Amino acid sequence: MGETNSTPIGGPPVKPVKPHKRVVIGRNITLTAGAVYALTRALYYATAAPESLSQAQNIIVADGRALGAWAAVWGITAVLCVADMINRHTRHGLSAVVGLAFAWGIGYAIMWAATGYTQFTLISAAIGWLTPAGLVFGFLIKVTALQDMLRQRDPGGANG
Repeated sequence: MGETNSTPIGGPPVKPVKPHKRVVIGRNITLTAGAVYALTRALYYATAAPESLSQAQNIIVADGRALGAWAAVWGITAVLCVADMINRHTRHGLSAVVGLAFAWGIGYAIMWAATGYTQFTLISAAIGWLTPAGLVFGFLIKVTALQDMLRQRDPGGANG
């Protein structure tokens, strides 16, 4: 895509979006998604009854005794994502989302191994946590590298 103006059919010319603005837009979309996801996890653990959880979830949340702690951790993660938007970076909030997803994925994988590799719902859950964690982690590395490259080109901080 070049830096030329384009005209949508029947509409006014569209001004091109500069690369540093696209980085900001992408970062904020991703942080918003991370904040919403973390907030939904926080609300789930804050309102879930221990008897409604799966056996594997009950292990991770210590038979319901750690539901409040998990709700708080996910809530803090949502706040970190919002703070990252305000502070114009991605390192804390998305790192927390990745870390928590990775921890849950590893927890499920350990339970799958502990059951003799027979309960495939556990490995499915592990993959369900580890895959998005890997995708977000890769995106996080890419975005922070792009931000660092833009800062080197624009030391005045206009890319923010």
